[in-house]
Amino acid sequence: MKSLTFKSGILVFLAVIASTVISITSDEGFALQPVSDILFMIALGMLLIGAALHVVQTGFFDGIVYSFKRYFRNTAKRQMIEEDHSEINYQLDYDNPITYPLLLAGAFCTIITIIISIALIQ
Repeated sequence: MKSLTFKSGILVFLAVIASTVISITSDEGFALQPVSDILFMIALGMLLIGAALHVVQTGFFDGIVYSFKRYFRNTAKRQMIEEDHSEINYQLDYDNPITYPLLLAGAFCTIITIIISIALIQ
């Protein structure tokens, strides 16, 4: 758990620094609203990448890959029916250590940008 929060903290820190630098180098100058907007876009990217990694890691596409392999191996329909005694093997072959820190950092940055946007409106 300590490693997860540490990695997430580093990702949040890098996202805040990147959004600040991008905001300063833009034409608008340094202000809270452009920093918040850029941070939200970075957080959205982190959430999308983390979610895609999680879907692939959990084996969502294992059945589809198995079906394609079986189809291309057995082209005759009768062979496919006769050899249908095998079972799909759902095993996780890899584990990416950045998946959950990306999800946590993205969620945290998204919540921070929502709070900042509500504070700027009032």
